[in-house]
Amino acid sequence: MTAVKIIIIILILAALGIVIFPLINRSQFRKLPPDQQIRILMKEANSLAYFKNISNGSTGVLYFVKNKRKIIEFPWELSNGKMLCTKSNPFDRWDYPEEKDLLSEDEISLLKEELEKFNKKNPVKIEFE
Repeated sequence: MTAVKIIIIILILAALGIVIFPLINRSQFRKLPPDQQIRILMKEANSLAYFKNISNGSTGVLYFVKNKRKIIEFPWELSNGKMLCTKSNPFDRWDYPEEKDLLSEDEISLLKEELEKFNKKNPVKIEFE
């Protein structure tokens, strides 16, 4: 095999690994039932406060995972270049675990602080009504 053929094979494999496989994984994640999505999010969380944005074009859900145990969802739709949260009272209760405990004042302040950090890092900001 010539060097040119080897380079072409390497470029094709890199394109598969960088573009194609992540697209397949993302579409498979969206097709999973919500309880399996939650398990995956809890495993993916690599810090005490973790965000995961799952979008479907101009709508989606921003997940916040706290301590790999509690999850709150912020459903959003795109409006004027920003993610506008469509949840009526986003800082009321946790969405997981099933008991849907109320958020304490400390948790609300932590959540708002983490959302502010998220907005600083990302070009598309999330806003609340």
